[in-house]
This record gives sequence, structure tokens and C-alpha cells, in this order.
Amino acid sequence: MKLTLYTDYTLRVMIYLALIHDDQGAATIEEIARAYDISRNHLMKIVHELSTHGFIVTQRGRSGGARLARQPSEITVGSIVRMAEKDFAVVSCHDLALDHGCAVFDVCNVRHGFERATAAFLAELDAMTLDQAIRRPADARAGATARVFRIPVPDPSKPGRPAPAAARRSARPRAN
Repeated sequence: MKLTLYTDYTLRVMIYLALIHDDQGAATIEEIARAYDISRNHLMKIVHELSTHGFIVTQRGRSGGARLARQPSEITVGSIVRMAEKDFAVVSCHDLALDHGCAVFDVCNVRHGFERATAAFLAELDAMTLDQAIRRPADARAGATARVFRIPVPDPSKPGRPAPAAARRSARPRAN
């Protein structure tokens, strides 16, 4: 199963907010956009939806920004993914709202295997809290404090060395 870019960005926002949660800090959309090199417009939609669903609280103004509504240990990755993903049908015939035209649909049992696999996938994500999603939290928090989340992309011409900055920028997924 492949999650959408929207879900990826949603998880990034939540992880960023989890990293600064202990400091009771709020992060602005601009700050998160800079840290991840993500479109500000995409983040506005994500922050709005997270706020609407009660994952975060937002405040306007000079000392405003977004912060987690609950402790990171109380928020599961599964609940975030369920909020962000709109379709968990692995193949189109699983979406009963669509006219799939499958000749063997009534006798096909594969869809039940896919349904169980999807349920197991989500159960695994439900078992992981937001704070558990961050490996080496002290290192990650140091990056959050510095507001730098650059992950070096290996330079294929020089094994073991990061690529030049321009190559790193082009290697990151970009929102349209």
C-alpha cells in the first residue's frame, strides 16, 4: 500500500510538532514549510484539517502558531493516517461505490485478503504513537530546535558523502 504525499506531509507536520511539544512551542506554517521545503499552501490545508479533527490547536497573531492538542504519547500514527487518507481500497474493485465491471467479482475472494492486509497495516500503525515514531528523539529535537531538518542524500559520485545542496533540493519530493 502506498500512502499519498498529503499523508506524508501530514505525518511530517505532526512529527515536527511532537519534537517541539516539550518546549510548549508553537510552530508557524512558514517555519514548517522552510524546515521541510514544502509548499506553504499545502501546509495550510494540512494544518486546517489537523485542527478541524482535533489533533492540533492553532492560534493567530504574533505569538501564534500550531501545537499538538494532546501529548505525543496519546496520538497514534494510525489515527493520523486514517484522517489524511481518503481511500484504503487496494484495488479499484474494493471501492463498492465504483462500477468496476469485474466479471469474477461475485466469486473473487482476493478482496477479503486485501481487506485483512489493510486492517493489519492499520493495526500496526495504531500500535505506534507519535512519540514512538521518532527515532533518537534527542537528536531529532536538536534539529527541531535549530529548525533544520535536512536529510543528506548520498552523492553517487562520492560514496559516503552527501550530495551538493542543489542535488539535495532536487531529490526531495515537491508539491505542485
